[in-house]
Amino acid sequence: MFGAVEDSCACNVHHHHVYWRFDFDVVTGAHNAVREFNDPPLQGHTSRWHTLRHEIRRAKLASRKRKWRVVNRVSGESYTLIPGPEDGQRDSFGVGDLWALRHRPSAQIDDGVGFTTDPDEAKAHLDAFVNGESIYDTDVVLWYAAHFSHDIHAEQEADDEHGHTVGPDLIPGGW
Repeated sequence: MFGAVEDSCACNVHHHHVYWRFDFDVVTGAHNAVREFNDPPLQGHTSRWHTLRHEIRRAKLASRKRKWRVVNRVSGESYTLIPGPEDGQRDSFGVGDLWALRHRPSAQIDDGVGFTTDPDEAKAHLDAFVNGESIYDTDVVLWYAAHFSHDIHAEQEADDEHGHTVGPDLIPGGW
């Protein structure tokens, strides 16, 4: 949940980009895979679900009802990540919506960007974690992003005192 007080800075329309790092380790860190849902299926695929084989950045696509699932290939347990209805779309600053990565111990915790007033330096540098490694039948990590505009004047007109609620739903399966 995000909100703001009346202030000369916060009263200007501004944008938030929120990132979550999910290291599911479904049953165990081993034997996990990332599957993606698209309806209609992507060109060249006959099923709405397909397996992502290598590290990749993916966009949320409401037109395809896109969602992702981390599944343990041996036991069948899973977690499905469903984008929230208010999670917005990436833009030139919030550069991505989801990154599917191979887990690397003591890495991928922080994109290495400290405070800066330079927008090019301040944007998320999660693409640096994508190097093409296999994410099939291994330990995987998902980074998920929500993007939204904060306009306190529109909230006041709508009598909305609750701020913004963003983020995905995480649905367990096969447990």
